[in-house]
Amino acid sequence: MRNAHERFGMLEFTKRVKETTTHVKVWVERAVLQPPRNDRAQYMAHLVSLIGGDAEVAAIWAAVTEGAFFTIHLQDGSHNVVSLGPEAQCFRGSAMIPGRKRPVRHLVAVSAELAKTKPGADKEGTRTIVCDDDPTFVLYRIAARYGLPVAPEWAGWFLRELRQRKAIEPLLGLGCSPVLVRGGKPTFLKWISRALREGSIRIQDESGSISWKLPSGFLNRLNLQQSDKQCTPGDAAGR
Repeated sequence: MRNAHERFGMLEFTKRVKETTTHVKVWVERAVLQPPRNDRAQYMAHLVSLIGGDAEVAAIWAAVTEGAFFTIHLQDGSHNVVSLGPEAQCFRGSAMIPGRKRPVRHLVAVSAELAKTKPGADKEGTRTIVCDDDPTFVLYRIAARYGLPVAPEWAGWFLRELRQRKAIEPLLGLGCSPVLVRGGKPTFLKWISRALREGSIRIQDESGSISWKLPSGFLNRLNLQQSDKQCTPGDAAGR
């Protein structure tokens, strides 16, 4: 954890109401940003994971629910104005730091689009945001979302298909290497069916359950999101 702050970015938020100005700065440890299609559009944030004090996190939570814009400063010195858009969701946790009397507050905010990529949600959707471009992890996330019958050994083939069909696009990430995958369940099932007939992939003869060997970092991210508590206006104001 030594010099961990050097891997962080910074989120800056300013709100002016009549003669009152609210200015907040917090550390960002992970973010997923989608670049705009043209120079006139703004960046879209799909994930922002940040830490701060009680007042700062409460202010950011309120701003996220309002669809406000933030400025995120990345490690390379660049900065982007972003928004999580309407119906964004917030999750909160806390961590005790040695030497501090009060815990540090942790807030994870996700866009409505990213929230819909969890398994069983928005089954008709054709866009999936994945937090890392590792081939096995990409296949795992797509299969989990749509309930696809796949094997981990198909990860290389699946990534080649995505690239050949230009169905995968890199996103801008802080602390991760996210990608956007385009395609729905019917499309992916057609790919699998054709590849099985052609022999590009095959089903193992051995019976039994499938074991996914994912890097530990992915599991830590999933556990982090599952352990965080969803915010309510009362909770945020009271902390």
